[in-house]
Amino acid sequence: MKKKRLLYFSGYDYHKSTFIRQDVEAMSNHFDTKYISYVDGELNSNLGQNSERVVFPESSFKSKVRWRLEAMGLIFNWQEKSYANKLKQAIDAFDPHVIHCQFSYEAAKLIQNYETDLPIVINFRGYGASYKLHNKKYVSWLKKILNQKNIHPIFVSNSLKNNLLNKGVRFRNKPNILYTGVDSDIFKRMKNVRLENTVFLQVSNFNDKKGQEITIKAFSNYIKSRENRQSRLVFVGDGKNMTKCKELVDSLNLQDKVLFKGGMNREQIISEMEKSSIFVHHSLTPPNGDQEGIPNSIIEAMSMELPILSTYHSGIPEAVEHGVNGFLCQENDIESYSKQMSAIESWNYLTINREKVIEQFNINSHIDQLKHIYYHILD
Repeated sequence: MKKKRLLYFSGYDYHKSTFIRQDVEAMSNHFDTKYISYVDGELNSNLGQNSERVVFPESSFKSKVRWRLEAMGLIFNWQEKSYANKLKQAIDAFDPHVIHCQFSYEAAKLIQNYETDLPIVINFRGYGASYKLHNKKYVSWLKKILNQKNIHPIFVSNSLKNNLLNKGVRFRNKPNILYTGVDSDIFKRMKNVRLENTVFLQVSNFNDKKGQEITIKAFSNYIKSRENRQSRLVFVGDGKNMTKCKELVDSLNLQDKVLFKGGMNREQIISEMEKSSIFVHHSLTPPNGDQEGIPNSIIEAMSMELPILSTYHSGIPEAVEHGVNGFLCQENDIESYSKQMSAIESWNYLTINREKVIEQFNINSHIDQLKHIYYHILD
């Protein structure tokens, strides 16, 4: 039986985005698959000729102006006649049965430039179901397209779906909740020896949603509450807020207790998780309203049996139940976060966290669900 043709559309560099790459490569076993990116650069994919760039024609200056006007809520328009012609040629040459847009705000570049009745799957991962909702023109566009019979939404958490519902968006087709999957065979604890001193670990970029400053301040309070405390706080990752966080550590005189290890590859991250006691991730909503879905690193840490200390942010409570497989506090609540560090430090590794990942957040389950979504659409 001849395979159906599945087209992926995104602006992300294929080789840099794990969650996109794992979906595309897994589906290539079941579909004739093509990946189109609208940004310039090297694709470096494993799809060979079935990957292509159809670059959106926009200068750096024009792009900055457009994004500025969008941020002000004045526009949401990505129509470009020259781009529409190139995009049509590329898509029609492949003749897909289904198109999958990896982000909702990116879907506009396709939908506003390519008129079709083909089924279009749209992922809502965080930014497009939180920050972008401040733009009334974007919300109006969502209300229009999600009422079309060929548009099929996927959300990475129930909380993000509810964000749209709260804005008055309704769905013609039932939205699917598809959690991002991790490979539990790779993220697997090999040592089960309790550490003598508590090591708190956070793996993430240093950006406004990740809350490293709150974690440092809470850790400082936690250290002060006990004498001769040998606990450590370890950060893996880099980003725009790292310098500010290092300065905060210096001002609190925590240089010997807080470690910044920079960016790491997967194997190095697993090694750090093996050497840690508790995984911390103080996700929060910055002033611009941008939210997480469920941070992948939390799910990876759960697969490694680490107890989780996090916040009631977006979809995190769908993975972490307060008092059962971790602790949660309100965003920006330094005092509560510090107290929960004290409460959770005595916890052992949790097999229930790994069991939850295998049941709900495993990559194989994710792939099976996604495949079922495609087949249901094509039925």
